[in-house]
Amino acid sequence: MARVVVAMSGGVDSSVAAALVREAGHEALGVTLKLLPGAPTGFGCCGSPRDLEDAKRVCETVGIPHYALDFDEVFQRDVVDAFVAAYASQRTPNPCMECNRSVKFGALLRLAEAWKADFVATGHYARVSRGPEGTARLRRALDENKDQTYFLHSLTQRELSRAMFPVGELTKPEVRARARLLGLATADKEESQEICFVPGGDYRAFVRDRAPQAAVPGDIRDSSGRVVGRHAGLFNYTIGQRKGLGVASAKPLYVTGMDAAANALLVGESGEAWSSAFTAGRFSWTSEPRGREACGVRVRHRGKIAPARWSPAGADRVRVELAEPLRAVAPGQSAVLYDGDEVLGGGTIEEVL
Repeated sequence: MARVVVAMSGGVDSSVAAALVREAGHEALGVTLKLLPGAPTGFGCCGSPRDLEDAKRVCETVGIPHYALDFDEVFQRDVVDAFVAAYASQRTPNPCMECNRSVKFGALLRLAEAWKADFVATGHYARVSRGPEGTARLRRALDENKDQTYFLHSLTQRELSRAMFPVGELTKPEVRARARLLGLATADKEESQEICFVPGGDYRAFVRDRAPQAAVPGDIRDSSGRVVGRHAGLFNYTIGQRKGLGVASAKPLYVTGMDAAANALLVGESGEAWSSAFTAGRFSWTSEPRGREACGVRVRHRGKIAPARWSPAGADRVRVELAEPLRAVAPGQSAVLYDGDEVLGGGTIEEVL
């Protein structure tokens, strides 16, 4: 029997994860992280009063203790502030990935170790396989429509060796069916589709309120350098964006880049928004890399896994060459490498080539 800290968001996935850990005969400790203590309602997984109450009720039903812990400082610093800073620096960030890296498998894992717990379990749709040599391998969930390995690519052997994903072998309908069978209060709870700390999903207003210096208007320039319009601050746009440019053109125009020095938004026709290679930094491997390799790469959640090859490009940095060009490869987003259903590693897209 192992001691397992279960991250309880107040949703159905983490609820069933806790029940499965308990059913497996482990000592389960339910923990809800209060990430936005002042939030009056739930936005997803930030420990709002509703989320806390739902998690507590589930723990009572399952028969395990429940703890609520304040992690708002680390969440504000490592996730919210980083999110704002990235947009203000013309990058498209991935806050869910950073939350997993810094909070759920950062601060929470350290807490679990202090509690002498063997594992941290979450409701992510992912799987971990452990070979006889002791290597932990991160694999895609059986339910491909719910697979969340894209957000977990930063986990190294240290984190994976202590990670459990109990619902990774189930589909979403199976998870809800299990929750109903167990009489869990969250069985039919709706899913959040927004960034949990951005009420209403209006990230532009959120960034503008916290980084007003980023909302400086400037020129919109086409590929010839001609000024074709004005933008409302570069943070309002992302690579590949078509709608909301406010530019009259005989052909559809897309955001192809940003010139921060000139505060200019660069636009072009559809063919100019495709890329054949890029570099990714802050790269981490789930297991040791093995030279130059063929792989699959995903550059956005639920995007297709495209054939590619990676090669070293410096410390914690790789170059990825695509077999066929991909559209809208955006600096700041995550690039995740796969070998079949196994996650090799991932990093943050830095330069599109």
